[in-house]
Amino acid sequence: METFKDKDTAVVIRKAKESLNNELAKSKGLPVLLLLSGGSSLNLLSDLNQELFGSHLTIGVLDERYSKEPNINNFAQLQKTSFYQETLKKEALFIDTKVGERETLEGLAQRFEATLRNWKKANPQGKVITTQGIGADGHTAGIMPYPENPKLFKSLFENKEKWVVGYDATLSKNQYPLRVTTTFPFLRSIIDVTIVYITGEEKKAALQRVMSENSSLAETPARIIKEMKNVKLFSDII
Repeated sequence: METFKDKDTAVVIRKAKESLNNELAKSKGLPVLLLLSGGSSLNLLSDLNQELFGSHLTIGVLDERYSKEPNINNFAQLQKTSFYQETLKKEALFIDTKVGERETLEGLAQRFEATLRNWKKANPQGKVITTQGIGADGHTAGIMPYPENPKLFKSLFENKEKWVVGYDATLSKNQYPLRVTTTFPFLRSIIDVTIVYITGEEKKAALQRVMSENSSLAETPARIIKEMKNVKLFSDII
């Protein structure tokens, strides 16, 4: 894991953008699947090198909020960014995870998984790049902590047959409880490089648990970054 820290959040954002640009540049000539986190991680998408955009890019989200509300659904929020408009002009492809008219939570999860598997099958030598955030509770990619029920946690997120799962985290865990997210087997085995972005003092305890030797995935799901292939972490938490 490579780590960059600076008290100046603007410097952290700039360095994270440079890293994302770098990974896209290194992948030039290859099919690239770019999966993006929502929330504050969308800050990384402005002012990227547009020369690196093109039809070789397939763009989607790393996890989705199951909602038809455009201010909640992650892909709908991505569509509002200048990055979306710029990549669309350059003929990038998109994995649209907005909820269909009669689409169930499980139906969206199955559609998302099928699309990811089809991309990987069609592009076995392609590169998978992600941006990833960490919540104050230690969640990442829509995977919420379940310290009270590690057995349920394992059944949801450690099934080797599933790249995507749809589940109800309940309002006790998150204000957006209905989630469709990539699973730990996908994060560990399919993603080639991830740009992790975590800022704000309210997330300091979560970052400490991620780096600690004494926490578990069920307590702090973001610890999965320690098991991923190539992680570049950027933070203003010193």
